[in-house]
Amino acid sequence: MTILTAPALPTYTEDELAVLSPSALIETLIRDEDRAPRHLIDHCAARGEEMVEVLREKVDDDRAWQPEISRGEWWLLFHASMILGLIASESAGLLLVRLMRRLELTGDDDLQDWLAGHWPWLFANKPRSAIEAARTLSEDHKCDWYIRCQANDVVIDAALRNAPALLDREIDWLAARATDENEDWDVRISAANTLLDVPRERHRKLLSDIAQQDADRAAKEQWGGVYFSPTDIDNAFARGGDEPSWARRGDPWRFYAPGAIAARQDRWAEEDARADEAWTDPDDEYVGEIPLPYVRESEKIGRNDPCPCGSGEKYKKCCLAND
Repeated sequence: MTILTAPALPTYTEDELAVLSPSALIETLIRDEDRAPRHLIDHCAARGEEMVEVLREKVDDDRAWQPEISRGEWWLLFHASMILGLIASESAGLLLVRLMRRLELTGDDDLQDWLAGHWPWLFANKPRSAIEAARTLSEDHKCDWYIRCQANDVVIDAALRNAPALLDREIDWLAARATDENEDWDVRISAANTLLDVPRERHRKLLSDIAQQDADRAAKEQWGGVYFSPTDIDNAFARGGDEPSWARRGDPWRFYAPGAIAARQDRWAEEDARADEAWTDPDDEYVGEIPLPYVRESEKIGRNDPCPCGSGEKYKKCCLAND
């Protein structure tokens, strides 16, 4: 078996990072790809509005969303989300919404999957105007259901964290999305699943009706999976209290922990070694160029498949963001 060594992890002193301009910090992020350390991200966020403007240029640059960009440029879009999540300003929040819209427009499923479930955390320190922009996105029927559902979670989480007086109103807003027969079914079923995180007795029948519709659709389409079951509903109400899935998932900035970075590099090296074997013949004669993916991954689990952790939730609502 071919042995590939994971690249060394970058190290920087605080003094080295402190003298870099925002543009130089961005170039450093591009060079480091997914190996960027946490204090590099923190230095970017510490530049505040100056960094927001630099990232705005990147988000609005059509070239940044083309398939032929380098891995470093691709990872920069992920880092941009994490940096903006640390900047507590309206401009950072509105740029996050802009990034969500561009994600949907370009159909980058890989980046959406890396960020799935993180959006409520990224908006946790944002003013109400940014939350309302996320709500507008969630109600935009021209956008794909997946990013709209992520925006739903942003709205509910904002009320859970910062506006308890508005929480029931926001939960009822989400329930109305679930009952709207003119709405995309995936938006409806996802909204209902989020209602399980914030169960209210007045929505129990709604949830039961949605679960039955989901089961009927699965049977009609001869698909064995359902989004949630009557047992899931009973468990949600028996649990007592609100327990959103994104809160259970935890701090997204642990992506930059040294152990997490090292584990990813070992994983990439192992997958590259397997790919190298697959692209050579038994006599070690070179067969073809190995394509360099933007995001290398193990066997793919569908977003709507049951989570392999056994939680009973869909993969996208449970461990997708961590894997």
